[in-house]
Amino acid sequence: MDLPCPDWIRHAEQIWSRLDPEQQKRFSVQSDIDEIFVFGQSQTTAEDVQVLSGIGTTYPVQKCAQSAGRCRERGNSSFKAKDYTSATLHYSQGLCHAPGDSEQLALCYANRSAALFHLASYQESLEDIGRALAHGYPAQLQPKLLTRREQCQAFIRAQPPGQQTGTVAPTAITAGVSLRVSLEKGRHLVATEGKCAGDVLLEDQAFSCVLIPGEVLLGGPEGRTKQGAEGPKGAFGSEDRCCHRCLCPTLCPVPCPGCSYTRYCGQRCQQQAWQEHHRWECPLGAELRAAGVLAQLALRVALKGGLRQVKRARGSEVKARSQSKQEVPEEVKERESNDEKENTCGQNTTSPSAGQTKSVLPSSASIQMSDLCVGCHGDAYQYVYSLLPHVEGHAPSLRFLYAITIATLYQLLQQAGPPPYSWGGVDYGTDSSDGQSACEDPVAGEWNPELSMLGATALRHLLQLRANAQAITTERVSDKCGAAVQASQEIRVATAIFPTLSLMNHACRPNTSVTFDPGYGGRDPDGAPPLITSVTGVSVTVRAARDLTAGDELLHCYGPHCSRMKVQERQRLLLQQYRFTCQCEACLQDLQSPPEGSHASTHYKCPKCGRALQTGAGVYVCVRKGCSGQLSSKDVEQTLQVIRGRLDQALELLDLDRPDEALRLLQEALSRAKRHLLDTHQLQGKLSDTTARAYASMGNWCEAASHLSRSVSWVRGHFGADSVEVGQQLFKLAQLHFNGSVPHTGEGPGMSINRAWGGAGDV
Repeated sequence: MDLPCPDWIRHAEQIWSRLDPEQQKRFSVQSDIDEIFVFGQSQTTAEDVQVLSGIGTTYPVQKCAQSAGRCRERGNSSFKAKDYTSATLHYSQGLCHAPGDSEQLALCYANRSAALFHLASYQESLEDIGRALAHGYPAQLQPKLLTRREQCQAFIRAQPPGQQTGTVAPTAITAGVSLRVSLEKGRHLVATEGKCAGDVLLEDQAFSCVLIPGEVLLGGPEGRTKQGAEGPKGAFGSEDRCCHRCLCPTLCPVPCPGCSYTRYCGQRCQQQAWQEHHRWECPLGAELRAAGVLAQLALRVALKGGLRQVKRARGSEVKARSQSKQEVPEEVKERESNDEKENTCGQNTTSPSAGQTKSVLPSSASIQMSDLCVGCHGDAYQYVYSLLPHVEGHAPSLRFLYAITIATLYQLLQQAGPPPYSWGGVDYGTDSSDGQSACEDPVAGEWNPELSMLGATALRHLLQLRANAQAITTERVSDKCGAAVQASQEIRVATAIFPTLSLMNHACRPNTSVTFDPGYGGRDPDGAPPLITSVTGVSVTVRAARDLTAGDELLHCYGPHCSRMKVQERQRLLLQQYRFTCQCEACLQDLQSPPEGSHASTHYKCPKCGRALQTGAGVYVCVRKGCSGQLSSKDVEQTLQVIRGRLDQALELLDLDRPDEALRLLQEALSRAKRHLLDTHQLQGKLSDTTARAYASMGNWCEAASHLSRSVSWVRGHFGADSVEVGQQLFKLAQLHFNGSVPHTGEGPGMSINRAWGGAGDV
């Protein structure tokens, strides 16, 4: 996913193993990124390019009329079953696979227009009808299509006019937030006035992002991935549901004319992406997927930055180094050497080594956010470039993998066509409607030696992204049709780099929360004036998670949270990826004052007195003195296995809309859990939440609210009263109160009627 695919990693390992020990030693101590890239180029051959292209064949991106036909047939099956959402997605898959001169293109557009009509998406249906006719829809089938067009036009005339107008600002930053620089923390953000919980602190727009294919479910160290559908009942991946530029959800994407993978929410996003990066990525689509999300994002950032911006950033670094030697006071030099995420909490004291240039930091100790707004969004790339790559923080073998990967992609880019316009090539315009890729452009530029800077810059960004990339998450609702309650789950849809969010330091118990919003999209009705006057990408909103006072630092959790991991695991992961030993408030509390007996107590119940059991020599014994109650480890594991099994079976039955059968299994599991587990055990929270979902599916809102209230109590005790997990549970409880007119108990506001159901928080 983030790293290259396993086959390419193994190939790079073979190249590394063939180096003589002296070469490996020289490379291991090399810290200059330009020289690292040059070494990667020297070890990359035409055979390596062929290997990556061969691996890329497992990620096909070519157009294929037969594949389009199969997708259309699956869409027809879903349409007959009145599953119009799945039908629309299948037809969209067919459109992406259909060659421009294929009859399948017109047929898929026409069929998708029918599914969209049944979803009451009349404007989108009307546009697809026009596209079907423009691509040669068979004359004998047109009468039905023309009738649908008249129906769409009638419905559209009856609808009130749209309300979305005006210009979308790329950023909105509140007053009372400043950028500070210190020896201990590097650059960081602080509140200069009091903020209430829920107040917006800042908004930031991603400089660039790359969508992650499949469905990456949050949970576990690497997440769990489900690939896109191959059959009528399969799940659709993020690549089928989202615009590949702004991540805006869409059922009716505009396909890339050159490949079967990339698609957009509208013509404007398609043209913007074509101009920024896809013109050069399109012929490398399969190889980029094999190279991994981070490598593609690194190349995309470099392409968007361009030669002029890179030269400017490099020149600023040279100037900053010169000033630091001659004019800058020693205190400011030390401040400037502590930069970005890698120095979070002031624990990583490693300074930039030779060849690792310092960030161009203001010498003042405090910068008002209005100045930061100009710096980050007027010159966003300069702030992205200034993030430390932290070369020495990467193992030599990983550095070599990155260097070989970028060098191979650079060779493929040279083979694909002329240099990108942003890197000194010719501007061929933004129109991609003809389906030309970079290799088909009529005028060819030249790849002069200076343009190797593109490869070195992409390598720099790849090294930066390990510590500065941000996972973009969203809540996705199940596609199940007809269910009273639809399940939802949090998934990771993309990886992005944010200029301002990258300035925030980490805390295992953060005082801010972040939410991601997709772009405003690029779809306007054909021939209509733009609804908005600028195309934006994905953005992030940072809010205060609790009341803040003037001087409080704004802290963001990078992943390891104190409510989900023990301190030793958090510190190991943060040191491994971000190169610092965390000393946030939560870590210091856990390390210096661990709860008494926390190392031994469990959430298992004594079979005699009902108190907690603690670990012993192969057994769990009661914590109460004088009580002889105990359980063997085998008995405990068997009990947990049975409860988990019943829970998993119940969840499957709920997905099949069989809540009565699921409820019987849940009641059995609840009875067993009551005998053997304390209320604080994770399974108690999950069982209560799932039981509430079962009752809600049956329309028994009172019982559902009762069980969900118990789940809320567990989530509050485990994740904290101000956690997003509690907010999610309270939102579901509010839905139950609303739907069933349940007397309000004070747990949450009685509002909203949305039947998407997410699970209780996972550890």
